[in-house]
Amino acid sequence: MLQAVPDVQQALVKTHRLTIVIATPLASTLGQLKENIVSALNQFEDEENAAGVPKVSDVGDFEVCRLNVSTNKYIIISTSGANAKTTIKDAGLKGWEKLFLRFKDEEGNLAEVDVDMPPLLDEEDD
Repeated sequence: MLQAVPDVQQALVKTHRLTIVIATPLASTLGQLKENIVSALNQFEDEENAAGVPKVSDVGDFEVCRLNVSTNKYIIISTSGANAKTTIKDAGLKGWEKLFLRFKDEEGNLAEVDVDMPPLLDEEDD
């Protein structure tokens, strides 16, 4: 029996100590994804500031990245210009994929990805 492909998938957007789950229709664009991220980051400003997340007001304040697990390096997903109109499906984003944010400073320089990943195993006290 054929399995139906979902029309909506979840993206896990991670930065600092914050993880945001964003439902994204496969037909939505990378530009719309960035707008949803801005909206989500600004929804709970007090909690974000406590987590150390920089303030954003525009989609140009940050870049979205994915982690290349074989090289352990973050790759920027181009979301500007014509790429902003690329659909989630055409960009090859998978359901529950972890995306990371690189924020721009006042001069427009990109900071490195800053994310705290929880340990997979509990550390035992000695």
